[in-house]
Amino acid sequence: MRWFKMRRRNRAFALIEVMAATTIMASLQSQGGFQYAITRANEVRGVHNLKQIHTLLYAQTIGGTLPNAVFYPKDDPKKDPKSIMRLIQGAPPELFVSPFAPEGLKQKGLTYAWNDTVNGKDMTILNKNTWLLIDLAAFIADPAVQKPSRYLVLYADGRATATAQLPGDIAEAVAKARPAKEGEKKPVKR
Repeated sequence: MRWFKMRRRNRAFALIEVMAATTIMASLQSQGGFQYAITRANEVRGVHNLKQIHTLLYAQTIGGTLPNAVFYPKDDPKKDPKSIMRLIQGAPPELFVSPFAPEGLKQKGLTYAWNDTVNGKDMTILNKNTWLLIDLAAFIADPAVQKPSRYLVLYADGRATATAQLPGDIAEAVAKARPAKEGEKKPVKR
């Protein structure tokens, strides 16, 4: 008899748990919570990966300078000797793939652009707001191509952020590269 009551109590408790979980899931779905949770998890993972890259870069450049990498390799980033992913020693390849990147870019294995203006410089004397790596999608100038809502950026001081606001120099470069709309004149450089 005692066993029957315990079994009945456990079943009732399980039913309450299922109902509570269902209610929570329904409310999250109605609020777009699933997408928010996925986006937030991708931000955390991407920021963590960039901080690991910074740690490896810092360790590699102690007493030296930043590697001479290309902005983005022309061919296979995994084989190009000037690819940032080849120049940072000991970095697992998955660190170089942004969770926000389009699938085609993820398959290449490198979804970040390297700020090649910092090549050969001492990382400790760079301005803290100098970006080192940023999502390559930030440079897409074609308005017809859907861009992510956030970009992952690694700065010289070790900060890694997921931001909707591009660094000024990148936003300016993208604006200049953006094709002019019909009837709109492109700004003339003086």
